[in-house]
Amino acid sequence: MVRNRIPAAVNGLGRLDAQMDALLGHLFREGGEVKERPGRAEVLPLSLWSDEERFHIEVDLPGVEAKDVDVSVLKDVLTIKAERALDEGRRYSYNGRAFGRFERSLTLPESVDADSVEARMSHGVLHLSLRKRPEAQVRKIEVRQD
Repeated sequence: MVRNRIPAAVNGLGRLDAQMDALLGHLFREGGEVKERPGRAEVLPLSLWSDEERFHIEVDLPGVEAKDVDVSVLKDVLTIKAERALDEGRRYSYNGRAFGRFERSLTLPESVDADSVEARMSHGVLHLSLRKRPEAQVRKIEVRQD
C-alpha cells in the first residue's frame, strides 16, 4: 500500500522553503537569533520572531493533537516532534496531506533561558515561548539633559 506520494511540484516547494529558511537564517544569525539545525522535516512550517523579553515560535500542525506532540530541550537544541496518523479505514483516490512522524530541531542562541520554554496548542498551531536571559533583554537607558 502506498501511504504518501508527494507530487514533484510539492517536493520542489519544499526545496524552495529550505532555501528560504537558509537565507533568512543567514540574516538572523548575526543578531543571535534561533538557528535551524540540518536534517529538518520540510513538512513542519514555522514562524519565528522575538520581542524584548522572549523568542516566539509557531509551528503549523493541522490535525495533530497536543498528546501527539513532543517538545524537548537538550543543551542548546530545541526539538519538536509530532505525529499525524493516517486513517487506515479510508480508501483515498488522492491524499496530498503529509502524515506520519515529523521532527524539527533548532539551535538556540545563548541568550535563551532553556528552562523557560512554554508550549501550548491552539487550533492546530503549536505556540512556543522562550524567555531571554535577563542579561540579553533590552534595557532602556535614560538620557539626561545637561
